[in-house]
Amino acid sequence: MTAVESELRSIGELARASGLTVSALRFYDRSGVLAPARVDPVTGYRWYTEEQVDPARLVAGLRRVGMPLAGIAEALRNRHRPAEMRRLLDAHLRRLEDGLADARRELSRIRSLIDPEETIVTTRLVLSRTDLAAAVDAVRFAVGADPGLPVLSGVLVEVEPDGVRLVATDRHRLAVARVGGTVDGPPVSALLPVAAVDELRALLDLDGADSAEVVVATDRVTVTVAGRPLTAVPLPYDFPDYRRLLRAQLGDVPTYRIPFDGAALRAALTADGVPVCHRAHEGVEHEVVALGLDGRGELRLVDPNGVVAAGGVAGVEGAAGAAGAVGAGGPDALRVAVNREYLLDALGSGDGQLVLELDGPIAPLAVRRADDAHAFSVLMPVRL
Repeated sequence: MTAVESELRSIGELARASGLTVSALRFYDRSGVLAPARVDPVTGYRWYTEEQVDPARLVAGLRRVGMPLAGIAEALRNRHRPAEMRRLLDAHLRRLEDGLADARRELSRIRSLIDPEETIVTTRLVLSRTDLAAAVDAVRFAVGADPGLPVLSGVLVEVEPDGVRLVATDRHRLAVARVGGTVDGPPVSALLPVAAVDELRALLDLDGADSAEVVVATDRVTVTVAGRPLTAVPLPYDFPDYRRLLRAQLGDVPTYRIPFDGAALRAALTADGVPVCHRAHEGVEHEVVALGLDGRGELRLVDPNGVVAAGGVAGVEGAAGAAGAVGAGGPDALRVAVNREYLLDALGSGDGQLVLELDGPIAPLAVRRADDAHAFSVLMPVRL
């Protein structure tokens, strides 16, 4: 052992101090997550410093709770930034809770297949009328209209232990919203036909009640507002596993997280002379806009034909938000094209601070509310 190595910990010593196995430490070295301080050029033996014990323990803890490799790497980079660490941990906890709720719903469905005569179990919810209306508005635009894909012609209603999640997709975009509330009964889901969703939205405009009472069963969904009930029969289809699609297409840690002002971007998208190009899909022509970054890493509209548009988002100083972008590459490293109408739909009313998440010009992009991690829309990009 050399004098330098005598001041270091062997890989076995770090394994015992951190709770990671030797093979796990080798894996995290090969993955570039936790590299040793020294590797013997002859034997290949790994040596670590005392300062690497705490990062290794952090890796061990995140590994035990199933954090994906990309999330562990980001956690190590941000371990001295409490706000970022809280965001990472909260996002992972939501994924775990979603997975458990999915398992409970699937087991409930399996039980009904095993014993169709089993007594129908209902779940009752009390939700804010205005919050439920806002959630319907946040997803309605993404409902599919293709008669050949009836499974997409409705809104998925997923009851969770403390609220309900609404989901809609037409393959080109996906929208998710959530409403917290009081829940009495097991997790259950139902696919509401779009006609019933539109009737529900009209019902939620009624004055005279602050809450909406919802009863979800396998064969019906009833919503009551101000004493007026609406009953709908769910569609007999299994909605796509949107969480798997999100994990596969968006990943856990986006390359770019760009805060921006929703009203400023909406104004820019609807202004006269906004640079667009045209693309046809299934015989229908659409206007396409392109998003990029300025020199400060803030969001801007760029010419989809390759020329930078004058000014930033809506020509407003700091419209994308002073926090800028989290990601690698300079201002010319990013140019993402998207259907202008779809982007306007995803912005909704366009008020407040939003966040754009994306991984590059051909990867799906997500538009999220800065104050609500459960509400977001995902858009497929357009190839230029």
